[in-house]
Amino acid sequence: MFRCKKSFRQDARRYTSRLRPPIRYLGLENIPTRGPYQIHVNHYARPGFNTAWIALAVSAVQSAEIAWVVADQWVFEGNPMRFLLRPAMRYILASIRRVYGFLPMPTMVPGYSDMPERSAAVRRVICYSRSHPMAIIGLTPEGQDSPQHGVHLAPTGAGKFILHLNRMKLPILPAAIVEKDGCLTVKFGPVFDLPAEIDVPPSQVDETIRVIVRDQLLELYHSIA
Repeated sequence: MFRCKKSFRQDARRYTSRLRPPIRYLGLENIPTRGPYQIHVNHYARPGFNTAWIALAVSAVQSAEIAWVVADQWVFEGNPMRFLLRPAMRYILASIRRVYGFLPMPTMVPGYSDMPERSAAVRRVICYSRSHPMAIIGLTPEGQDSPQHGVHLAPTGAGKFILHLNRMKLPILPAAIVEKDGCLTVKFGPVFDLPAEIDVPPSQVDETIRVIVRDQLLELYHSIA
């Protein structure tokens, strides 16, 4: 189990084709015909909704495989069985990454990762993008479940990471996902690049980029919801 390499895009198409009602897609014309680019999706959540459907729904309509940046663990805060669940889930997540070629990122939950771990993970994604000229990098930049009827600001440091990828010629494809009228709906916005000149002090660059990305996703989200 979890040993053979597989195509996540093919599996996504198979699983999503079984959904009834089917996924409603909007803005498909905005998806580039080829990489490189980075996809940013809100981390939609509700009780009973499996967040795997976020990656499945987005991957099913791409022209190539997405290298999703995914958490390397779930912390199960407040769960009395967390000390058993954490190592089990770490093993499962690592196995899934090996099968589908996903890229690990330390959890952003405070107290469960440190700056050197996060920096190393960012470098891995950057190295992957450099060695794969047509890379499609998938991100849920919030790093946590979205608030109801909204989108979180990405955690500190994410802005500079996104900017670095953009400066490496990976434009941003924003996508919003939400359940509307009993149907899972995904809307893709136009691809965009960050400003060539960001007219703020260096200490404010990271937050400025995070706000730009949050606002793009929030606008798409509200256009559906």
